[in-house]
Amino acid sequence: MPLLYDPTGPVRAIRPAQVGVNDLRFHSVPLTLGERSVALTGAKTISYASVFATQPWVAAAVMRLLTMAIRVPLKCYRRTGDDSRERLRPKDHPLAKAIVEPWRMGSQADLIMGMLGPVLVHGNSLTEVDQGRSDALTFVLADWRASVPVEAFRRIAGWRVNEDGDEREIGADKVLHVAWWSPLGPIGISPLQQLGVTLNIEDAAQRYQASLFSNGARPPSAITASTEFIGLNESERSELLAQLRDDINVIYGGPDNAGRPALLPPGLDWKPVGHTAVEAALIDQRKVAREEVCAVYQIPPPMLGILDRATFSNIETQREMAYTDSLAPPLVLVEQKINAHLVRGLLAEDDVFVEFDFAGVLRGDRLKEVQALRAAIDGSLMTPNEGRSILNMPRSDQPGMDDFYYQGNNSARVGDGGSVGEPGQAEPRTDDTVAEPASS
Repeated sequence: MPLLYDPTGPVRAIRPAQVGVNDLRFHSVPLTLGERSVALTGAKTISYASVFATQPWVAAAVMRLLTMAIRVPLKCYRRTGDDSRERLRPKDHPLAKAIVEPWRMGSQADLIMGMLGPVLVHGNSLTEVDQGRSDALTFVLADWRASVPVEAFRRIAGWRVNEDGDEREIGADKVLHVAWWSPLGPIGISPLQQLGVTLNIEDAAQRYQASLFSNGARPPSAITASTEFIGLNESERSELLAQLRDDINVIYGGPDNAGRPALLPPGLDWKPVGHTAVEAALIDQRKVAREEVCAVYQIPPPMLGILDRATFSNIETQREMAYTDSLAPPLVLVEQKINAHLVRGLLAEDDVFVEFDFAGVLRGDRLKEVQALRAAIDGSLMTPNEGRSILNMPRSDQPGMDDFYYQGNNSARVGDGGSVGEPGQAEPRTDDTVAEPASS
């Protein structure tokens, strides 16, 4: 069976025949996927997957976002009121179980990387949802490189995926398509397409430097011939030039031979040559390339180890920016796609939703974390057991650990009919005294 796509060039969508939301038959309206490769100098093209595998700054940006993403837990909740909710555990709901174990022996980190990684590289990701017996949910990651949309009236009606010759069709209601917005249609644009010129220049700079080390004689130089050498007959001159070229490549070529003194036969002279303008600007150009990668992926440069203009005082602030401004938007994209397409569309449950919990990764050091939790418990924002769970400590069965407390003017407890801080109605709290819970 022929492949439905060309991994080295633009891909055209299959045309479905009849119109329907999940109709996978052919129609006359085309849908363009755009490019899936980057054009490089010398009529060379490289796929987006190969760009990630070979370009260090692209790999650093993508892996930085992925390693941060797997630290942010995805949790499932049920709304219990306008401003209240309860956490759903794997035993409470099929979706809560699926995001913890998306497939057999799979983990939540696998699911997040599988949904987010292709978006960062290709601008799109596909995740098939299989609803089995007892409403059990299983996720199946699809390879974007082997996927083409089936389109009806400029809307995606489904997908055809051909992986290793095994073709399958997926209706649009059974697959989560996460994509960046694009003015060209429903298919997202890869950040690597936007970095096309940058990657072209960076690849040329890398190849230039590699060739310089591989082929260049040290020091950078030119060999000049005297009139005696030119006066040789043609056969002798050609033979001597060929032998000389081989000797120079063997004796002086490559980085391991840098600095060797030259020994030439009579009639030839070795003259050093200064660096060209291209070589002088090469390092600065490569610095521009890495900053453009940071700009497209919206990552603060210090988070990729670029410390040219960083100070120790702003590293922590830029770390928080990396989570809130760089990582949060794509994770919200994944989160809302699950809520809209899977929860409300497939499961038809308006009171259930998933949400990424950034509280843990945005906390400061251990002392600040404990102080913040203590303030939250004293302000009735959480119970002591909820605070312990944030610190990954086991629940306590002691009385009052699941109740709310309020810190009064005099470290007072609320209850027993008294007002906060009122003399005669409050008990001072000491380090070895646990406040009684507030009366309901």
